[in-house]
Amino acid sequence: MKMVKNDCDIIIIGAGPIGSYLAQLLKLQGARPMLIEEHKELGRPVHCAGLIGTKVFQEARIPLESDCTLNTINGAVIHFGGETLVIRRPEVAYVIDRERFDKNLGKNLDIVFERKFLGLEKNKQYYTIETDKGDLKADIVVGADGANSSVRNIVRCHNGLQYMRGVQFRMKFEPVYHDMVEVYWERPYFYWIIPEGKTTVRAGVISKNPYQDLLNFIKDKKMGQEILEKFAGIVPLEYFFPLSRDRIVLVGDSAAQVKPLTYGGLYMGMRGAEMLSECICSERFTRYSSLWRKRFGNEIKVTLRAREIFNNLKDRDIKKIFSFIKEKVDIIENKGDFENHSVLLWEFFKHPGASKEVLNIFFKIIKANFTREF
Repeated sequence: MKMVKNDCDIIIIGAGPIGSYLAQLLKLQGARPMLIEEHKELGRPVHCAGLIGTKVFQEARIPLESDCTLNTINGAVIHFGGETLVIRRPEVAYVIDRERFDKNLGKNLDIVFERKFLGLEKNKQYYTIETDKGDLKADIVVGADGANSSVRNIVRCHNGLQYMRGVQFRMKFEPVYHDMVEVYWERPYFYWIIPEGKTTVRAGVISKNPYQDLLNFIKDKKMGQEILEKFAGIVPLEYFFPLSRDRIVLVGDSAAQVKPLTYGGLYMGMRGAEMLSECICSERFTRYSSLWRKRFGNEIKVTLRAREIFNNLKDRDIKKIFSFIKEKVDIIENKGDFENHSVLLWEFFKHPGASKEVLNIFFKIIKANFTREF
């Protein structure tokens, strides 16, 4: 394995969880990356619901400290059109303290705080990185600067991403389910209630007008008005685009490494960081995009197609699908994957008992696997 030179030769823009995880992996392989973070501390402001699958901990290549875990989730209760679907899956996810999670990942890293990335310029042997507090030099620049990435605009000449906006309130409220997430699906959006503890929840929505929609939801559910904290953020959605240009590379939300159906990005972003660290240390940058596409290309393409099709279905068709899934809930409980949603689409498609209308919908979604364009 080739090894990169180690003076600040790798600069990572953004010290969120994915940028920090990448830096830790690079350190393990002998590199000494520097991270540039525009905020004054790690973990703030919070832009995440804080619900992560247990596989995030299980598959991490470095130990993730468990002191950030606040609650264990054993399933979900999904509401749609007056009907309720209960899915029980023991220890499927954790509710975490994202600030503590981020700070743990950033331990012992070389991070420069309160320094804003402005742009970069390529020279013969290195990049000059322009910041609001002077210039830096690096051989490799990594954009881990989130959904609204500035580095992304340099890697690609156009920006055709779709963005979703979300708002979440942390509230004093006793949930009906202390170990289950509640989801209220109201097309094309959904609301959630995540139990942080017995008297505290996180209520949120991703929609076109999330703040007002969430206020209306809280009022409708009679959740009271004791709001402890408010969070907001955006989520980028896209099937695939080049993740590198020369020695400028993207990872995490900046690379749209996000689940299109539930909008979580930690799991995919960490897998992307692992691929990227290997490509950096072997100096084979062109492999990064192909590795990512091979691992997650079909997953993102199929679930993006599922999202598009479901959002355009008539209510009667949605109700047929919901009723079918309700009858086959054991498939979700036994075969479902919190991080790879397309698995269930295949299971539902091949399962006997579905009507022609339902099978036709699943067929349209799965067909995305066999088409190059999206």
